[in-house]
Amino acid sequence: MLSIGSQISQAIAVDKDDVSWYTAYTWVGGNFKVKSYANLDLRIGLGKVISAISSIPTSWSWTYTSASSDLVANISYDLWLSNNSNSTGASSSSTFEVMIWLSARGGTYPAGSQVGTASVNGATWKLFKGTVSTWTVFTFLAPNEITKFNSDLSEFLNFLTIKHNVPSSQFLVQAQAGTEVFIGNANLTTNSYSISVN
Repeated sequence: MLSIGSQISQAIAVDKDDVSWYTAYTWVGGNFKVKSYANLDLRIGLGKVISAISSIPTSWSWTYTSASSDLVANISYDLWLSNNSNSTGASSSSTFEVMIWLSARGGTYPAGSQVGTASVNGATWKLFKGTVSTWTVFTFLAPNEITKFNSDLSEFLNFLTIKHNVPSSQFLVQAQAGTEVFIGNANLTTNSYSISVN
């Protein structure tokens, strides 16, 4: 079945390092295919190896102002690692993709299979591992939907270096936050969002 739909995304306000934005969409067909990943993409502070990152503080407050009963979507961070400091995510240079899912609606699950749990920043996450294209994907799935998230994302990377042999010499080359949509319609509003790499 062909995928049919439409989507619009727009910034609402920018206050120094804090951004508010929204995306509204309707998608049908191709139920198991991601239609879009509307996101904010960090452009500064990247190109550091994991061992040189002291913290990645982030804050994200979001809400579905409307969502259809058949909605299949996630709300997630997407961090990309590489051996090449000048590369970007989802490229031939990508080695690891690290996703942090704050929400999973409609029965959607991360790539691969669950390989255990992870206690990070005061929560116990389900940890999935899989392969997409040429890179390995690790996904931390929240135990419950988190609409107000304040955390240090470097703790997720450190967990993987200690427990799952991700080299601390890997470069962080991209850091995104947004929503992957499969099917359904929704209006997603980010009330405030900030992130930095220290």
